[in-house]
Order: sequence, then structure tokens, then C-alpha cells
Amino acid sequence: IDEVGRMEVESPSFVKAVKEALEVEKPIILTLHKKSRNPLLQDIRRRDDVRILEVTPINRNLLPYKIMKLMKGELL
Repeated sequence: IDEVGRMEVESPSFVKAVKEALEVEKPIILTLHKKSRNPLLQDIRRRDDVRILEVTPINRNLLPYKIMKLMKGELL
């Protein structure tokens, strides 16, 4: 889901869809705005089953490969 940010969390249907996606027992990828203090985003960050990867100018090109490795590990 790209991106869970300030405008998106104002939509009740979007928030509901994100919450439903988080309850499915399959890996999902979300992008979160780093500085947002919205309760939904804070709850997502606090989950035990969440892994946060920060995107930077230095790592942005390698992240797709790292994410693929993580996802394959989740599926095995």
C-alpha cells in the first residue's frame, strides 16, 4: 500500500482497508510517512509483526532486492 500518509488517514474507507490488510496472514508492504504521528501509523509501527525499512538516497536502489529476500524468507 503506497502511501499511508496524512491525507490517506483522513479517509475512513482507506483506514478500514489498511486495518483489514494488516489482519491477513500474508506479508504486505506499506509505505509510511516517517514523521507522521497519526494514531494508525503509530499503531502500525508498534506491531510485533512489522519490519521497518527506511528509504534513503543511499539505499533506495538496493531496497527492492532486500525486500524480495525478506518476502521470500517469509514465504518459506
